[in-house]
Amino acid sequence: MRVSSEDVARHAGVSRSTVSYILNGHGDRFSQTTRDAVQRAVAELGYRPHSAGRALARGQSDLILLVLPISPNGQFSQVADQLTEALAEHGLSLLMCSATASARSFAAVITTARPRMVIALSELSESKRAVLSSAGVRTLDIAHAISQPGGHSWTVGRTQAEHLMRRGYRRIAYARLTEARDDVLLRAREQGVREACRAAGMDEPQVITVALRADADLDAIASLPIGTGLACYNDDTAAAALAAARVIGRTVPQELGVMGVDDTPVATQTSPRLTTIGFGPHTFYDRLAELLLHHEPTEADFTDVGECRLIQGEST
Repeated sequence: MRVSSEDVARHAGVSRSTVSYILNGHGDRFSQTTRDAVQRAVAELGYRPHSAGRALARGQSDLILLVLPISPNGQFSQVADQLTEALAEHGLSLLMCSATASARSFAAVITTARPRMVIALSELSESKRAVLSSAGVRTLDIAHAISQPGGHSWTVGRTQAEHLMRRGYRRIAYARLTEARDDVLLRAREQGVREACRAAGMDEPQVITVALRADADLDAIASLPIGTGLACYNDDTAAAALAAARVIGRTVPQELGVMGVDDTPVATQTSPRLTTIGFGPHTFYDRLAELLLHHEPTEADFTDVGECRLIQGEST
């Protein structure tokens, strides 16, 4: 049976309203002895205050709302688990919301959950920003921070292009992923590739779109001139490009270089093994958990989120 605030009040020898005041952060009007008695009763009974009630009393809950990336990589579930555990140790809970949720459903989540903070790992529409502003919810727009010129995602694209140039590819192309076409991270990585080409005096990169369907991807890969280095949005995109190249008889890495991002397990399972980009031990997910637990983070905390680590495979 769930322990109630009435049980806590009875155990501590105080009124139910006293318990409510103390647990909702308004205990200054009571003596230290009374506050200690309530906290001791909470611990002994294993009482967990109802989050909705706390949210109504304080105007916010102990929930952190995470707006997911448009195209989470294969390791994201593990990252989410780690972040959930880290926050739980400090009395915070992680709630996740799809990046493609409508403004109406997003507003319903905000109204019901009253999150302490919203962390955006994908671009927020103007209508969603208006919802957050109206509700007075603090927003940490990490997607925006890491996608600025010179930021993390931009640097990823530049690093890809520069590696392909060093490997001798005289034409550079960029492979978008259809399902991530609206992803601010995709656009930033593509801009990083473009900037590297401009800096090297090369032609603008050819841009293709990969749908992760072999029949749809064949024409896209066939359109690339021999000798092209292909920087891909992520490892899944790169794996699809490799599969299409094999079908049309394009040899990798001799006639086509292919490079992914994220260092996911798929990078080691392709043939040839993918060249990819991994990230240092302190990724922005690690930093996010650390900052949330120790101070109020800002976007400036995420403009530099660690090194881009080149992992040389057999595809470039």
